[in-house]
Amino acid sequence: MKRAVFQIALLLLASLCLAATDTTTSYHVKIHRHCSETQREFTDRSGALSFDDASRTIRFQGIPEDKSEVPDKFDVSYDSISKVVFEVTNRMRGGALPLFIAPISPAAGLSLAQEHVDDYWFYFEYKNGDQTQRILLKVPNRSANKVVAKALSAFGPRVTLNDIPQQGKEIEKKKLPDIKSKEIAEVDRQSHPLPEVKPDKATVVVVCPSLGASYVGHGSQFKLHANDQVIAVNRQGTYSFAYLDPGKYQFVSQSENANGFEMQVEAGKSYYFLQNTFMGAVKWETSLSRNSPELVNYLLDGSYYSDWKRQ
Repeated sequence: MKRAVFQIALLLLASLCLAATDTTTSYHVKIHRHCSETQREFTDRSGALSFDDASRTIRFQGIPEDKSEVPDKFDVSYDSISKVVFEVTNRMRGGALPLFIAPISPAAGLSLAQEHVDDYWFYFEYKNGDQTQRILLKVPNRSANKVVAKALSAFGPRVTLNDIPQQGKEIEKKKLPDIKSKEIAEVDRQSHPLPEVKPDKATVVVVCPSLGASYVGHGSQFKLHANDQVIAVNRQGTYSFAYLDPGKYQFVSQSENANGFEMQVEAGKSYYFLQNTFMGAVKWETSLSRNSPELVNYLLDGSYYSDWKRQ
């Protein structure tokens, strides 16, 4: 109820604010898409996002990184868009940049990595003939409110605001019952199995987004504990899923630290999580968040399956 009232208030505010402006408004954003048609991992490309009210079209014009690159672009009519989701996630400041700086200046790299910032994700689906297409954009903090207001004005009830996903809290790692377990996690770059909905089980889907394409499958393991056992193991750029009996669980993402929360899961339902990664003083750290199925499934599509097993 509160979210609906909030959306209506924003919509009215957006309508008033935008009525006196030009019919086209533009914002600097990044498109989050596959590196290429043959590379599953994701990359970010900068560009200008435009809302053209006169033609009722949303556009993106990418900025090529070199002369040989074909710039990203799309033109999508307002009416073809069926779903819009805005969501906030927490990440390491600078993305993969601290990893490049650290070998040159460890203090500067660590200082940058220890600052956490929020990404504003702008996800939408639209019809292209008989196909449903999906697009994910990263919106800078400074323009996020304006983009949300503009989208509410353009798409109205098709917009969902998932601005405060469930976030984990720090947990004493030594208290985890399965903390001493040993696992091997291999990156499966061939098969891409997808989770199922089972009537007698709860489906848990967890993605560990990569900070950069070159880091996919490398570095630390990130384990997901459910009460007294590890149910998934990822590396950067991989995903896992598991099936649990219905009930109350403490879900914890664990690497050098442990971070998580308690929640109830029900049979026949799916639950979606992100293992967010951060560079610590010595090893990688993690935080757990429960996110929308739209965001997690999109990120899963750009991740590789984690083929893990206990030693």
